Amino acid sequence: MKKSLLLIALSLFMIGAPEMANAQAVKEGTILIDAYYGYGSLYTAAFKAAYANSGSPSGVKVTGLGPLGVRGEYLVTDKLGLGGDIGFNSTKVTQDQLNSSNNVYRYTFYTQKIGVMVTFNYHFITKDNLDFYGVFGGGYGSRTYTFTSTEPNYSEPTVKGLVPISAKLGLGIRYFFNDQVGFNMGIGFGQGGILNGGLTIKI
Repeated sequence: MKKSLLLIALSLFMIGAPEMANAQAVKEGTILIDAYYGYGSLYTAAFKAAYANSGSPSGVKVTGLGPLGVRGEYLVTDKLGLGGDIGFNSTKVTQDQLNSSNNVYRYTFYTQKIGVMVTFNYHFITKDNLDFYGVFGGGYGSRTYTFTSTEPNYSEPTVKGLVPISAKLGLGIRYFFNDQVGFNMGIGFGQGGILNGGLTIKI
């Protein structure tokens, strides 16, 4: 009985093997949705390095959020995908200073960027559960700079960035645990940071 079950299992595997070998993780008509969080905010890294090397008084704190975002893609062909990417990142610098009257005031610098872009993906490898692709994207990016303080009568306007552009060039990989869910990782320059990763849903 055990031998018969083993033979049946082997036969089914051999029948299904050619289909598995030719299976594609993604193909024409596939819709992909990625949620990601990135590492490598250039603004946060630059401010941390600047304050670390400037000899500034203690009490300076540099924090950041993101890059993070959501992107979607529709495969126009088995190799070419058209999509969109919405990303966000921010950096905050705070410093407490003691003035001549022995009053301590907090000064805060905050910058954030929201980017919305169109992306073009070329899928080099789409086998089994693996999807490896290159991405190029460009669109609108809005960055603002805000200065605030607890000091009375301190007032600084919010300033917008001069070039409202967002762009991306990189490589990405997705691995699917099943037909609908997987994880994604990417490296590159521009929106999304130097390195990012998250979850993927395939429709």
